[in-house]
Amino acid sequence: MTGDPGLAGLGLAGRRALVTGAGSDGIGRAAALALARAGARVAVHHLDQPEAAAALAERCGGVALQADFAVPGAAAALVRDAAVALGGLDILVGNAAMLLRKPLSETTEEEFARVQAVNLAAPFALAREAAALMRAGGAGGRIVLVSSVNQWMPNPGLVAYGTSKAATGGLVRQLALELAADGITVNAVAPGTILTDINRARHDDADWVATKLSLIPANRLGQPGDVAGAILFLASDLSAYVTGTTVTVDGGLSLMGSRA
Repeated sequence: MTGDPGLAGLGLAGRRALVTGAGSDGIGRAAALALARAGARVAVHHLDQPEAAAALAERCGGVALQADFAVPGAAAALVRDAAVALGGLDILVGNAAMLLRKPLSETTEEEFARVQAVNLAAPFALAREAAALMRAGGAGGRIVLVSSVNQWMPNPGLVAYGTSKAATGGLVRQLALELAADGITVNAVAPGTILTDINRARHDDADWVATKLSLIPANRLGQPGDVAGAILFLASDLSAYVTGTTVTVDGGLSLMGSRA
């Protein structure tokens, strides 16, 4: 994909990025394409979508890499593999996550631990490994983690997922504090209801859509590109003085104090 001259001011030409969870049609894919349009080369991570990831990586001038974040060490190895393939790493977008919808009484300890492994331990390992490479490169870097409005909006049936996203906010602030002096910014985006593969089965459910719209002041459901725009900003030179914060992308949902 050829970079868009209109995005030259973002300072992303020639930057090397890793985007996790980009094999499906959702936020990761939109973020990878946005970064590529701005001139970055993008390594595309997937869990089990090799063909879609390979096609996306070809468009983004990068490589497709597979990893299961439930496996200890897989996240750190992915960062190292991406850096080898790209010749270094300037940007990390940690988007991959596991959603578990179960009430507290039905959530097992094993399920809770697996969600934390994928949604919290893996982003920690990704960021730690990426930060080491960025420090060694001496030119700073950008780390963006994809959280959720459930970071501060509890929702029945999301005890494991909501806990992992609440912890993501703390992780971002801690990482930002430790890495600021190295010119590495760490931020999060918190999407609301976004139309992705994770909820695609509900797209034709008029009652579900109506319920969601009744909670969103913007009166529309979000698109992956809405979140990708925020990620692009946080990965660019425009956000050089922004770190340790969470950008909410929810059409005003969290303003209503409603459940996501």
